[in-house]
Amino acid sequence: MKRRAFITQASLVVSATKLAKAREIDGQIEPIIVFEKPIQNLPYDVMGEHLAKMGVQGIEATIRKGGHIEPEHAESEVPRMVESLAKNDQKALIAATNVNEANKNTERFLKILKENGISRYRMGYYHYDLTQTPLIQLRENRDKLRDLAALNEELGVQALYQIHSGAKYAGSLSWDAALMFEGLNADYTAVAFDLRHIRAETGKSFDLALANLRPHIRSIYVKDALWTGDRADHLENVPLDTGMVNKGVFDKVRKGLGFVPYSLHMEWGESQLYPKQKAMEAVSLIARDVKILKSWI
Repeated sequence: MKRRAFITQASLVVSATKLAKAREIDGQIEPIIVFEKPIQNLPYDVMGEHLAKMGVQGIEATIRKGGHIEPEHAESEVPRMVESLAKNDQKALIAATNVNEANKNTERFLKILKENGISRYRMGYYHYDLTQTPLIQLRENRDKLRDLAALNEELGVQALYQIHSGAKYAGSLSWDAALMFEGLNADYTAVAFDLRHIRAETGKSFDLALANLRPHIRSIYVKDALWTGDRADHLENVPLDTGMVNKGVFDKVRKGLGFVPYSLHMEWGESQLYPKQKAMEAVSLIARDVKILKSWI
């Protein structure tokens, strides 16, 4: 009996070790990162210090027009960002970019990211022109995605397309996103499943939207909102777990996915982008939402 118990215990230890390895992404277990936009006016070393105190693993870095780093400065500034974040054991696990098609400039930019250890990037959006036929535009977007997927595979990087609500955003209905991504390898071109936007856009059809997109999901974007007003026709950003997004929604999306980066987007403060002198207010709001997300995990 002692021998049998020992063998059983040893098996459990081996299984746990294998599980831990399966959970590991970029050296982290279940990485939580913070979309840096509200606090991008802070220096990276200061930002990293506060994020480390929250117990997160890094940021979704804004390397785009109007971002913390302008794309034309990426070659010189991205290495400095990575070095600065590393002082507090933080990483840029995703880069928020303007990239949405394959060309020479895109290739050069993505190589810079990859050389600095950033292998995931959020794409720019595809927009509908509502005066034109949406299906024709969808096919054009699908062709662009296929070209971009080929480039991503060649470079060894992964594009993430955030599903955003609103009539002008391609992918907002989930069906169009599923058609755009049909047949693509999610290792190279995938969906960032935004809980707030998809809950707001699909309502009671949320489960269908999730079923449509599940094969393509490689990141979960975490934030919350609530329909308000006399006729419940105004969408208001609210603190996490006070609106449409709760632990049940999070668990439903997370189930069966394996471990993907969770990017927390705090958008319920007084500003989308805080001035430097007020950035610590945003830090405290982010810390509040991080605590909720960690309790869910």
